[in-house]
Amino acid sequence: MKLKLHLNAEGPCHVGVTRYSDNRRSSAELQECIARILSGPQQPERAFVLGQTTCGELYAMAASLRACFSEKVRERFVCVCTEDKAVLTAALLASLAGGPALVIPYSFNVQVLAELRRLTGYRFVIGNAAGALPEGVGRFLPQASGRIWAADQICVSRDAEAEWLRLFTGGSTGAPKMWTKTIRNLLSEALAIVENYHVGPQDRLLATVSPNHIYGLLYAILAPLLACAGVAPQTPSFPGEIESAARENDATVLISVPAHYRALNGHPFAPGALRLAFSSAGMLPAEDAVAFSRQTGVPIAEIYGSTETGGIAARVRAAGESDFKPYPAIDVQIANERLKVRSDYLSPDLPIQEDGYFEVADRVAATQDGRFELLGRSDGIVKVGGRRVDLEAVRQALKKLPQVLDAVAISLPVVNGRENQIVAVVAGRTDAVDLQRMLMTALEPYARPRCIKVVEKIPLTSAGKIDRKTIEGLFQAVA
Repeated sequence: MKLKLHLNAEGPCHVGVTRYSDNRRSSAELQECIARILSGPQQPERAFVLGQTTCGELYAMAASLRACFSEKVRERFVCVCTEDKAVLTAALLASLAGGPALVIPYSFNVQVLAELRRLTGYRFVIGNAAGALPEGVGRFLPQASGRIWAADQICVSRDAEAEWLRLFTGGSTGAPKMWTKTIRNLLSEALAIVENYHVGPQDRLLATVSPNHIYGLLYAILAPLLACAGVAPQTPSFPGEIESAARENDATVLISVPAHYRALNGHPFAPGALRLAFSSAGMLPAEDAVAFSRQTGVPIAEIYGSTETGGIAARVRAAGESDFKPYPAIDVQIANERLKVRSDYLSPDLPIQEDGYFEVADRVAATQDGRFELLGRSDGIVKVGGRRVDLEAVRQALKKLPQVLDAVAISLPVVNGRENQIVAVVAGRTDAVDLQRMLMTALEPYARPRCIKVVEKIPLTSAGKIDRKTIEGLFQAVA
């Protein structure tokens, strides 16, 4: 069993105020990292996207984009319309080398792209994932042939606080929201991933999540770029596809989401060279984490954080951990069940307090050695008939019922009123009548869902998060 997982930490990270200057990456360190990236590929023939793109070709593509930027782009932003890992990485390199900041959309739909153009003013897109483009928008397709990365012509001195890109939350709590991420935000976190989990040239990373989301971007693009590791070209989602891609690429690291680990539970999966797995974009049920680790001998590091905060803490269920340990570079404070964090990863768009802390939307309880456990979202508490109801408690009550595989409880406003009503979506082989009957002894009357929809699987966004918009659509007639 390969269940050892080490973090490069010098002792526990204590809950409370610590010296922020100890945790913050120095500007000199970040400048050194930028200079190293922009110096060009150290091993041009080494594969970056396994079986498809070498490091030399990657930098040649970035040189192609730099030329396009220099000749045609005068705007502050360029939009990236691709899930191709080589194209996205080349765009990041060209932007870091003095090009415009990047906008990474949550959808390639022409209406979405038009709205983002209105918000950011971009005139060009990179990549061909989008079919139709808004009127007046041009397209860049990077080419590797005939291009050379001229490192001596690039100014490697960049302001670490400069904006590098804008991307989006998954929309699990409503409409997707755009967040700014700076060079410091992204490089500091990618460096920490490499250091904490010993990612190196020997690694081959397979991600089941899109690189257009912060989780995939950090773990499947930036971390391997800094570590000179290789990345699998595929983004599989079904159990057979994941197992096949892991075998084909001889993957050593798996980057996935709770929904995919749930699908893998009970599916044959030979670990091969796999040494470590990650999970993020939602809470990973203990039974799925333990089942994967028992079958493969590989631990899953479950990451707690968000697009706007970056990674905050981690736990490994297979090691018996139910609470989270903050990463060494994260300062945390806990008071009245509220968690405040301070780190290099916080988006400048957040309402950060004068002392550098940001209060997240989750309720937590401090445990031992500076760790904490999650109690649920503070915005997951709703009032129904004047009574407080914890939606996570409703969800857990549903999940304990026979034949229920998963469940989500949400609140909807009552038409023409200020009250809330609870509804739920359940995945499993059961029916709503039986569920309502069994809930009579599990929940108080005011906490029971007014309506339950049974579905084949819980609707998810492309980031692997709960798709609240789709779920709300199932209950339009109820509201």
